[in-house]
Amino acid sequence: MAVEEHPSVIQTLRGMSRPVWLLLIGTLINRLGSFLQVYLVLYLTDRGFSTASTGFALGAFGVGTVVGVIIGGSVSDRLGYRHTIVGSMLVAGVLTVVLPHLTNIAAVVGVVGAVGLTSQAYRPAASALLIDLTPPERHIMVFAAYRLAYNVGTVAGPLLGALLITYSYEAMFYCNAIALVAFGLLAFSLPKHSEVAHASPSGDSEEVADARESPETAGRPASYLAVLTDTRFIVFNIAMILGGMVYIQSISTLALQVTAAGHAPGFYAALLSINAFVITCLELPITRFVQRMTDRATVALGNILVGAGMMLYLAGPSAAVLVVATLVWTAGEMVGTPTITAYPGRIAPPRLRGRYIALSEFATQVGYAAGPALGVALWAVWPAGVWWLCGALTVLAVFGSSVSMPGAADRNRQPLDS
Repeated sequence: MAVEEHPSVIQTLRGMSRPVWLLLIGTLINRLGSFLQVYLVLYLTDRGFSTASTGFALGAFGVGTVVGVIIGGSVSDRLGYRHTIVGSMLVAGVLTVVLPHLTNIAAVVGVVGAVGLTSQAYRPAASALLIDLTPPERHIMVFAAYRLAYNVGTVAGPLLGALLITYSYEAMFYCNAIALVAFGLLAFSLPKHSEVAHASPSGDSEEVADARESPETAGRPASYLAVLTDTRFIVFNIAMILGGMVYIQSISTLALQVTAAGHAPGFYAALLSINAFVITCLELPITRFVQRMTDRATVALGNILVGAGMMLYLAGPSAAVLVVATLVWTAGEMVGTPTITAYPGRIAPPRLRGRYIALSEFATQVGYAAGPALGVALWAVWPAGVWWLCGALTVLAVFGSSVSMPGAADRNRQPLDS
């Protein structure tokens, strides 16, 4: 039976294989139970640990999540996607159960960092499996569905955590562990690395995709050094750092903008709620049309809309302006992010797919880490300058993604020689 070139939402959902559904359901369960970071500070202060110690633990978790993605990319390429997901989830579950029984702050910091690492190591493997298990013409729609599962769980998880801590913090940790282990057990049903029919973005076999590697990439052992020889992909990731720095102002400097305009903190929460609600309801339907565009055009348009939304905050302090600006950058997030998420796996040589995905996620996290620090520092001396800076960074991000991504309608791309 022929596959629709631009499938609808219903066609995409009906056409997803059982392993893809398992990945989406597992991700939803995992995110529903992932509220440790949200309530870690409250838990540790309730246990009597100092504010400084709590900060070290929270920092350890953050560092662990970044390192975990990098390690997960390498492990998934070496051991296989299923083994990586199963191992990371089960180990994270065990460590989460241990955490509430620790009394020494050094042990707490170490275990919290290890939980951050192991709980995020699955992500490159999950994205790589989605690429391998999905026809190329459905990649963008499937990644939009993956984002839906991830975002719904991320939004609902803290609410569930709030209910659990009214009973006890231990209950929160145990439920978090159950969610991690549940995903790990579901992952046992996923195909092994060797059972997946690898496909290049053009639908070719793994052998043909390997033949399209650049001489420098193909001639190196599978490692991150091999990924770094793909010059265009490195430029793409630099663009993602810049785009991430712009987007992250929505959960950092925007709060200062809202309160400086005379609005209550609750209004800022309302803006973020509007963003979450619109994405949950509209991202999949919008992706139905966005998938007709080239990857390059989609990412460029998404970045432009995000940057334009941020710059609209210069238009005035009224509630209406703030809502419209938020809707504009929300539209950019819906347009660009599914493609940005799928793109690294789509263009990666199969033997390096996990590492390509991990490096791209790392680049985004670098942008998310640098953006708030730069934005808040600039706000302190020139509030309007933050939004002008967003405009300048957007121009650079659009330029970087446009020169590094293909424009052909069939979305094919070979890694370039350095």
